[in-house]
Amino acid sequence: MAFSCAECGYRSVKWYGRCPSCGAWDAFHEQSEPRGSDAAASSWIGEDPRSIRDIDVDELARIPSGSAEFDRVLGGGLIPGGVLLFGGEPGIGKSTLLLQTARSLAERQGNVLYVSGEESEGQIKLRASRLGIESAHLYVLSEQSMPRIKAAVEQLSPCALIVDSIQTVACGGVDGDVGSVRQLRAASAELTRLAKTRGMATILVGHITKDGAFAGPKTVEHLVDVAVYLEGHRGEDVRMLRTVKNRFGATHEVAVFQMTGDGLREISNPSTFFLDTGTRDARPGAVVVPVLEGTRPILIEMQALVAPTGGYGVPQRRCTGLDVNRVLLLLAVMDKRLAINVGGADVYLSVAGGLDVRERAGDVGVVAAVASSLRNRAVPLGTAVVGEVDLSGEVRTVRRLGERIREAEKLGYDRILVPAAGTVRASSAAKIVRVSSIDEVMAELQLD
Repeated sequence: MAFSCAECGYRSVKWYGRCPSCGAWDAFHEQSEPRGSDAAASSWIGEDPRSIRDIDVDELARIPSGSAEFDRVLGGGLIPGGVLLFGGEPGIGKSTLLLQTARSLAERQGNVLYVSGEESEGQIKLRASRLGIESAHLYVLSEQSMPRIKAAVEQLSPCALIVDSIQTVACGGVDGDVGSVRQLRAASAELTRLAKTRGMATILVGHITKDGAFAGPKTVEHLVDVAVYLEGHRGEDVRMLRTVKNRFGATHEVAVFQMTGDGLREISNPSTFFLDTGTRDARPGAVVVPVLEGTRPILIEMQALVAPTGGYGVPQRRCTGLDVNRVLLLLAVMDKRLAINVGGADVYLSVAGGLDVRERAGDVGVVAAVASSLRNRAVPLGTAVVGEVDLSGEVRTVRRLGERIREAEKLGYDRILVPAAGTVRASSAAKIVRVSSIDEVMAELQLD
């Protein structure tokens, strides 16, 4: 007998309360030893080794998904024989986006097989009717059995296969319930072999854990070629498609979509979406910052509200779209280096539009927004700021500074505060103001 972790697949001959590999608690389950190797795989291609100079890559031309934003995240489109793992919270829009992608592929490339182990064919048809999908080359199969899925693939010879979700697929001859670590590993390996052998683009929908990571063993993520997450808040209509692994392109690329009654609509210019371009009045506590999502610069509005607690309880620190620990550190730096003390006030920070900012290039924006709200002075109109703040109060340079500046210039910002150490080209469209510390930031924005 052996024990395996339900989270990462780590195996041991004895039981652990906490997994030594991934640290999950109460995740070890007893598992009988397999009678044979379920990973005894047949050859994917069945050819002899070839020199890398003799391999023709023309046969691996990318397949457009029908969405320019989706293709950009993938590096140009789907790869024949490539396997993509697609994750996201329940109800975030995974099935909607994939059904729209299936329609585009069916209309342009040929047969597409959409396999669902969670919905009946009638339920899929209802959602397709709401989205206006009526393609004769889009085939739907409500099935959980791996042999029947393979038989349908043999029958249709689709250019793309979508499996929603991999946790519902059952492999015969493999121990464990559907969705268990052994079943999940075997199903992923079998579908990967099927995709590579037939040169068929394959998308596997995967459940995620409460921590936001893909559920199941890490071997599933190692097997696939691309792993993407669809992120967003249910109270917002913004959805972010983010890559965390891509063998055929850049990682951490981001595509922005908006959830509408007709499905997900791609946003080709996120800066104009996240900025309220109709509002041209300067407001205290609002600062424009060019951030970078993947390789794409996006202008966002950082908003702060600093209000007295009135002597009731502990001052509040609330953040939306920002790392609260980073904000607390910046408030401490402001207290020490600028003598701006907000210890007796509530501080609320938010990124307008629902975007989550994960980089430190917005540090100067946080400092400026808090100071602007505290002193009730607006940042001058047409001004954008960017830069990382260290513990000494110095403003450090950020990557791809030139691209951020160009994005701000395109939207009409004529004065941009940048780190003094940053290397930027001469600009005729905007005035570039170099600052080396947050003291200089306060002076340039007239907040001192």
